[in-house]
Amino acid sequence: MNIALLGVFPPFRGGIQHFNTLLYHHLKTDHDVSVINFLHQYPNVLFPGTSQFDSAAPSDPAFRERLLDPINPVTWLKVAQRLKYLGPDLVIFKYWMPYFAPSLGTVMRRLRANTTARSLCIIDNLMPHERRVGDRSLNRYLVANTDLFICMSETVETELLELKPAAVYRRKSHPLYDNFGARLDKETARRRLGLGDEPLLLYFGYIRKYKGVLTLLDAMPMIVQQLGAKCIIAGEFYDDREPYLAKIDTLDLEPHLILADRFIPDDEVNLYFSAADVVVLPYLSATQSGIVSIALNYELPCIVTAVGGLPEIIHHQETGLLVPPDNPQALAEAVVSYFKEADQTAMARFISREKQRYSWEAFTETIIDLATAPPHG
Repeated sequence: MNIALLGVFPPFRGGIQHFNTLLYHHLKTDHDVSVINFLHQYPNVLFPGTSQFDSAAPSDPAFRERLLDPINPVTWLKVAQRLKYLGPDLVIFKYWMPYFAPSLGTVMRRLRANTTARSLCIIDNLMPHERRVGDRSLNRYLVANTDLFICMSETVETELLELKPAAVYRRKSHPLYDNFGARLDKETARRRLGLGDEPLLLYFGYIRKYKGVLTLLDAMPMIVQQLGAKCIIAGEFYDDREPYLAKIDTLDLEPHLILADRFIPDDEVNLYFSAADVVVLPYLSATQSGIVSIALNYELPCIVTAVGGLPEIIHHQETGLLVPPDNPQALAEAVVSYFKEADQTAMARFISREKQRYSWEAFTETIIDLATAPPHG
């Protein structure tokens, strides 16, 4: 099949480009695949981090055609024209917030009008975690102009069918991120981080209100009292950092925290996941999580809140523990229970068996099955 991928690729950084890059490499083993990269992603004034680019990103010639700017309609028309020239059977793009709906929706509308190609949208989120007026209308425009969908969670499936009851789609969980290198020996990883053999929690990912890091901080005094544990919080602040630092100070948590408040480069990711005993993700809302996909690749259990699609991936007492959101007491009790009562070895074995369900081969097979099904399949 002749496939075009439209999305964020290197030199952009973050989970979306990792997903797109892995998708490209797995599809191209059996298909002809071309890439149209973004020219810009967000205006700097709207981006909460320090940089949208990864200076260490590999310079793959396949990703050098950078055309799409979500706030420049001229580029939307250029992308549509370029896709017409490439003549793909299928155009695949990822969608994670309504900000991208005008550009992607317009490209797909012109694609439908001027070619026989089908469009396929892989949806992380439809309704964003931090909602704004107009989000639903933007989503409706996007889905109305798209032919096929992969929903990454039951929550997304429900939201899609509310907007487009006759949508042609499959539901498929996020495949594992297996691109950050092999797991290191735990003792070696901890020595490199200056840590000993204390119980070690890991929160990984950018820090924003809906991620629930303040809940984790509120839970830490009980965790420290019961376990003498430490917690790594590794990720860049996308929020005002002062409320977090104030809480750390008020609760006297500094001796028990390693705050790596920066973008973690790809070649350090395995260091943090190799050092940890468990990943803790206290999200207040979620559809699914790329961080869980990293953790499971390293066969590391997760303690997560039972929100969105997370319970579809983390099975209580098997691949981790589930707790109610925004509940520091319940979170602390779950962490203590994990270290004092859970069979961590059995969890790791279960994850090792479960990983096959989240392979990239299974994910790409779902895409091709959907794309080659009869129009009303």
